[in-house]
Amino acid sequence: MALPVVDTGTTIFTTLGYLSLLLGVIFLAYYLLRRLGVQGMGIQGGQGAPQLMGRLMLGQHQSVVVVRHQGKDLLLGVTAEHVTLLDKGDADESIAEPAEKKNFASFLKRSTGDEG
Repeated sequence: MALPVVDTGTTIFTTLGYLSLLLGVIFLAYYLLRRLGVQGMGIQGGQGAPQLMGRLMLGQHQSVVVVRHQGKDLLLGVTAEHVTLLDKGDADESIAEPAEKKNFASFLKRSTGDEG
């Protein structure tokens, strides 16, 4: 009993075609999800969602961040193991833009109360 003859070239091109189609569908889904503004894993970035105002990297896995949530600015120390609340204060509504557009040092000074 003879084995059927398999054309290796056709098999490889068919497999590459299906792989390309699958990758195309994945990238299309990613593009559409980004375009529609889906935040991820069921979390909607709406009115009550916490907003990252700024981040200062202190080391490879350590940083200090300012998060605005429910009218309060929270100064958090973040490491690979845990998150620590360093300070909490009322949010300054005149600073409504995230720190990517503002200076992180101003948030840190205002949060700690150090004006000098």
